[in-house]
Amino acid sequence: MKIRPATVADLPEIAEIHLKGWLLAYGAFMPEDQLAAMQPERRLPLWQGWLADPKKLILVGSISSGIDGFVLGGPVKDHEITEGHLGGFDCEIYSLHCRAETQGKGLGRALISAAAAHWAVEGRTALMLWAYADNAYRKFYERIGGELIAHGIDDGIPDIAYGWRDLTRLTDATILPLGERARV
Repeated sequence: MKIRPATVADLPEIAEIHLKGWLLAYGAFMPEDQLAAMQPERRLPLWQGWLADPKKLILVGSISSGIDGFVLGGPVKDHEITEGHLGGFDCEIYSLHCRAETQGKGLGRALISAAAAHWAVEGRTALMLWAYADNAYRKFYERIGGELIAHGIDDGIPDIAYGWRDLTRLTDATILPLGERARV
């Protein structure tokens, strides 16, 4: 398993994985126009901007060859919160997706671990992320120690925030498969 910072050349593949991930996780309940806006060719300018933004982090991961998943994150963004709070959290994962055929092999865990290690070096201490309430993949965040910290609304859709108050727990080898450590 290999984790590395994304490059401009990776962006078309990242955009494609992002769309497929949204279709898999949210396709059953997302409006068609919102999914249509996720088409890779429409999203490339956004990905280019995120890659150029020094406050953002984009890492890609592979199990064999090519790109099998990515994580995008940065500072905690404003959000419509209906219950709970984000106090004390200083970094956020905006998007984490892995190809369907690689899910369950530890790549998502390794990507989160590598992002947490990056932010810990920068002096950050607590990570959070939002997931739509109807997302069947939310259990993944619970399995790796995510604590329910808030409820909110995103584009009219209920969502839930998970948090990790100690980045070192996420960089601990115990959450990676077979004791592997992610390297950036």
